Amino acid sequence: MAELSTANYLTIAADDDRLGAALDEASGGEAGAEYLGPVVPADAYAAVQAGRADASSTGTAHFVTMVASGSDFTAFALERYSGDSQGIVAAPGSGIESLADLRGRTVNVGSAGGTGDYLLHRAFEDAGLDIDEVEIVHIAAGESAAAFSSGRVDAWATYDQYFAAAQASPGSTVLAAGDEIGSLNWSIHFASTGFARQHPEIVGEAYRALATESERAQADPSVITSAYEQLGAAPEQIEIIGGYSVPRIEPLNPANAAELEELAEQLVRYGFIESVPDLSEHLFDAGAES
Repeated sequence: MAELSTANYLTIAADDDRLGAALDEASGGEAGAEYLGPVVPADAYAAVQAGRADASSTGTAHFVTMVASGSDFTAFALERYSGDSQGIVAAPGSGIESLADLRGRTVNVGSAGGTGDYLLHRAFEDAGLDIDEVEIVHIAAGESAAAFSSGRVDAWATYDQYFAAAQASPGSTVLAAGDEIGSLNWSIHFASTGFARQHPEIVGEAYRALATESERAQADPSVITSAYEQLGAAPEQIEIIGGYSVPRIEPLNPANAAELEELAEQLVRYGFIESVPDLSEHLFDAGAES
């Protein structure tokens, strides 16, 4: 399991190894969970692609983009949240107070086709604005906070603890949050397609273990903030994160698959992908296997 440097249920499961115990029981003691990381997202995807890890996590927009580009991944769990943990924030001292004020200004979206890129395009479409009037830049995750606080960029479209860091910057302004713009971008957990086809029972058990982690967090949201603390988030970030909605694990059932198709249609409109990929071979409905 390539766990990410931001908290999601795959990462949180490493804390009590509930996932490892479930896989061990399901396989008669022949399989468990070994955690690689936490690593930055790009390294996690590379690890799965190279066969050094069997599973990891990403945003749904990036997952669809990866499938469209030929990556052989199969998603087995959707981690749905309201969208209040992602958005676009104007930098301190930028004088920007609305999305319209971003015309002619620079916005860091992180990786091309990722969550930040999607959020910016979705927000501009929702507001009826022309995205071509914005200068989009791609700054690595490790450099984004400094670029934002120093005024190197005028705004930052981002998520999770990065979004909290931007919100915590004195003088920053949230221009749009995911729950305000109808974002279809959530977290999604995936395995290499080869592993999913060879071990469907293990993948199904992984889904059920993550669903149990979700129930644990619903009952005790400090599970999430504690994970961020272990990952090195600052106290002011953790305070903001504690106010975000608590995500739920859902299966990749027909209803959720249809929403991913709708997301793919958006990505075509935004120019991220040329056409809607056939997602049917890349979704494992673990709920149907329960």
